[in-house]
Amino acid sequence: MHSRTASPLKWHLLRLVLLVAPFATPVLGQQNLFNVPSSDITVKNKLFFQQQINLLNDGTAALNSTLCYGLGKGFEAGVNILGVYIDPHASGSPIQTNSDAGQPPLYPFFTVNLQKGLVINPTFKLGLGTQIGFSPGMHFGNFTYLNLVTAIPRLQAKIVTGINHGSESFLGPGDLNPYFSSKYDPVGFQFGLEQEIIHGKLLILAEHISGTHTLGISVLGLGYHVSDHWVLSTGYQFSSAGNQTPNSIVLELTFVPSAVITERIYHEGHSERK
Repeated sequence: MHSRTASPLKWHLLRLVLLVAPFATPVLGQQNLFNVPSSDITVKNKLFFQQQINLLNDGTAALNSTLCYGLGKGFEAGVNILGVYIDPHASGSPIQTNSDAGQPPLYPFFTVNLQKGLVINPTFKLGLGTQIGFSPGMHFGNFTYLNLVTAIPRLQAKIVTGINHGSESFLGPGDLNPYFSSKYDPVGFQFGLEQEIIHGKLLILAEHISGTHTLGISVLGLGYHVSDHWVLSTGYQFSSAGNQTPNSIVLELTFVPSAVITERIYHEGHSERK
């Protein structure tokens, strides 16, 4: 949905989103800052949940939902509903879909996800993950990535750097990596930062995904721990040059069963997860 013309009545839209969201969430991919996977792995036999709402500048909204289960030995798996677009001014149903393979990206996507984390030492950790599934019309799509997560305890920070690849059905048309001059680059880049500001309470979150496709974005925001396991995050999402998706306000509610362990990374670095 690149050319929406609805007027920005965001309070009405937010009320609609809050009504629809519970029904749009058997759930997104792995644990994310906002869009970039953090490569934190869910504790064995625990559930991770994340609901993201994007309030776009054209008055529409997009929902992404995540549910992950910790399998142990550094593995997690889950299921996703991605790209549930809501237009409160549309005639008929406000929930918008696209099953036309000739006009990607397709939405919504119903996917499964899998991620493996590998701790190298207290400073470095690798995360390899994928989201793979189908959109309406049974069109296949995927997004796969490899992250290096660097813990910097003296700064109470964590930096995520990685590469990614996604299908056009999932991301839409456009280069994954516009920084190098070639007709098509099959691999994109991603970057994320978590910087603790108030111990156990407040984080600065920043991220960037390269590309002129619909996921070519940058986000700057904050994450606040409202309780031991619940985190409320908000930020502003900027579309990269060439990406026609409107900028948006991002709201995110996350249940983190491993919050204590994640918090420890900012101060002690990575440790092996059972």
